[in-house]
Amino acid sequence: MLEHQSNQYIQSLAYQLAKQGNSCNGDSFYMKATENYYICVVADGLGSGQHAHDSSNAIKEVVEKRHSEEIDVLMDACNQSLKLKRGATVSILRVDFHQKLVSYCSVGNIQFAFYNPPGLYIYPIPVNGFLSGKPQTYRIETFPYEKESKFIIHTDGLHPPSIKRVLADFQTIEGVSSRLQPYTKARKDDATFVVGQLL
Repeated sequence: MLEHQSNQYIQSLAYQLAKQGNSCNGDSFYMKATENYYICVVADGLGSGQHAHDSSNAIKEVVEKRHSEEIDVLMDACNQSLKLKRGATVSILRVDFHQKLVSYCSVGNIQFAFYNPPGLYIYPIPVNGFLSGKPQTYRIETFPYEKESKFIIHTDGLHPPSIKRVLADFQTIEGVSSRLQPYTKARKDDATFVVGQLL
């Protein structure tokens, strides 16, 4: 499945594929580009199947309803939404177009890589664990970006050989996506990735 979210400041797309034998994906994502900011959340429900989907989808619904709020507020709200659910790993990316700043927060094993031309790579370190409604600490990293910067967020169902090379070698998000898609085909786990380019 491919979904696009773009405007004059950003181009982004998401690709998702369920684990072999499962009718629903335990991962969920949400993207929105406004005149002022872009926000993206990727959530990986623990395990697979319907219960994993219920957890990750709860995260998606929170961010969809409250996307204008700050990342720390959203993370708290996402955490609260998982009470009595299985739990999920979560990453939230927010881009402020006018200040040209990227903010990122992650709990768990979702991977994020950011390429800032002409050759600076940024890999924010996530907090260990997962959201489950219990008290949780967060780490938000904020950094400036340049025009033509690119990023990838992906769950652990994607195993590319070199994210660094993919970001450097392909000039468009379609090129990046095409290069990544073959690494989802084993389908040993739910796979989701979001790629974007800042304009």
